[in-house]
Amino acid sequence: MASRIYLVGTPTGVRLIRASVRQQALTHAANAMFTVRVASQDDLVAAMQDGVKIENYKAPEQSDLDLA
Repeated sequence: MASRIYLVGTPTGVRLIRASVRQQALTHAANAMFTVRVASQDDLVAAMQDGVKIENYKAPEQSDLDLA
């Protein structure tokens, strides 16, 4: 599969990532910035006591970065 270079916006600027599809570029950038694991019961209790709300996944819309 052919690859292309994607521009990925981050809180600290932009990154140029060569990937076959948009999702690969996003995943590559996200893996360097975030960790993800299944929440334990203790995680849930602690987060909810701190007022953290549960969010439902929503598929992102394809959009261009506004670099202006």
